[in-house]
Amino acid sequence: MKRNGILIAIVVGFCAAATAQNKSPLVSNPNNGADNPYRTPQATSLKQPLYTPSRLTDMAPGFPSKLFTRPFTQQRYDYNTRHLHFGFAIALGALDYSITSSKETQYNSKGEASNFFVDVSTLSPLMSVSALMDYRFDHRFSLRLQVGPTFGTRTINFYNADSLNLSMQVESVLIEASFLLKYKATRHSDLRPYMLAGLTPYCDVSAFKNFNEKRKLYIAINPFDVALTAGIGIDTYANFFKFSLEIRYAMGLLNAISSKSLVGYEQYPKSIDKMYLHSFVLSIIFE
Repeated sequence: MKRNGILIAIVVGFCAAATAQNKSPLVSNPNNGADNPYRTPQATSLKQPLYTPSRLTDMAPGFPSKLFTRPFTQQRYDYNTRHLHFGFAIALGALDYSITSSKETQYNSKGEASNFFVDVSTLSPLMSVSALMDYRFDHRFSLRLQVGPTFGTRTINFYNADSLNLSMQVESVLIEASFLLKYKATRHSDLRPYMLAGLTPYCDVSAFKNFNEKRKLYIAINPFDVALTAGIGIDTYANFFKFSLEIRYAMGLLNAISSKSLVGYEQYPKSIDKMYLHSFVLSIIFE
């Protein structure tokens, strides 16, 4: 009888210790326990350490393994009833042109013949500041509208045979309005990767300036263009805002070269058959 009493006491003590262990504070949530409204059985399960909460009452596990039970910062950001968010973006990158040279010999009004090979030999930097509006459809998809100016230059080189004939610098002030569909992957703690794609209409304000011989600009650029845009990024959640790092690529769909020409310099625009805009952008976004 005495041995049975000792055995019962050991079992009761073990169960009490296990219960106390389950109610112990978690790594980054000292209130986590029986009184925590966000606690669910899945939160302490090591078999499924990473998942996206489907309800506001779900507690999100963290990453790496030491933080399996860490809740999300701003875990209601992607799941509450507020669907519209605003922010701004600062971007650095490069502008480029994809140029197809004309294979025909070109003549100017003076009867001078030329057969140029045209190319952009070096990438020129760009800078962009824009405002954005993000409308969330659900916890996976959202639509972003991003509007702002982009400043950049491109140097176009005209080669005659193997020698450089002329270099001209094309300055651009692009007013862009991007319409992008954003798909967000499963959120791991305070990090959430995503990818986006859409269309970006452009208006090059600099194209309305008169091109002339004094500026050594002998070609005209069409002011309007539409680009196919795609990119990837990662959202990082802080206490008072969401910070994102994003890489985007844009490819123009319309021919940027205009048929306008200066008298005596007709050979330069005629030597370009097609010219399409390309841009590479690294953006820092705050929402």
